[in-house]
Amino acid sequence: MGFAARTLRARRRCGVVRFMLPLALSVAGLSPAGATGSLNCSIDDKAIAFEAQAVFSHGLASDFSNFRAELNATAKDAPPAFAKVEMDGAALAHHWFHGNELRLHLYQERTEAPFGSLELVLRTRSRDADETAFAGRYELRLFVAGVDGGKDFERTYKGRATCSAG
Repeated sequence: MGFAARTLRARRRCGVVRFMLPLALSVAGLSPAGATGSLNCSIDDKAIAFEAQAVFSHGLASDFSNFRAELNATAKDAPPAFAKVEMDGAALAHHWFHGNELRLHLYQERTEAPFGSLELVLRTRSRDADETAFAGRYELRLFVAGVDGGKDFERTYKGRATCSAG
């Protein structure tokens, strides 16, 4: 085999190694680890039952992933359209998680009749040294557009909310 053929074969082998080594390391779980944690928030009172979970990364540009939430409007005057609302990351309009403060702002519109929207804001603070347990307040605004020329429904509910981050 000539010099050119040996050089070409060596380059191909090197290219395969350069591609396969990072792939093998990432599959084996040896890629660089980022600091992550889990977030859980809940509300349980006469007006609503709410549960949310997410994974978050620590750091200045922290983000939430795998966000999932379910809101059940249980108030006597709450419209049936909000009896059970499931949400994902698209509903998370804004979040603030810094130091001892955790805030979530959720917004979701109904895409079928009756048309309406919900807006939920949680404002919590940590009181422990570990900054893992958060307590505070929520404000939920429900809106349903009038059906068949009827009146619009709009109500605001307020109460206590808790979250934990670890």
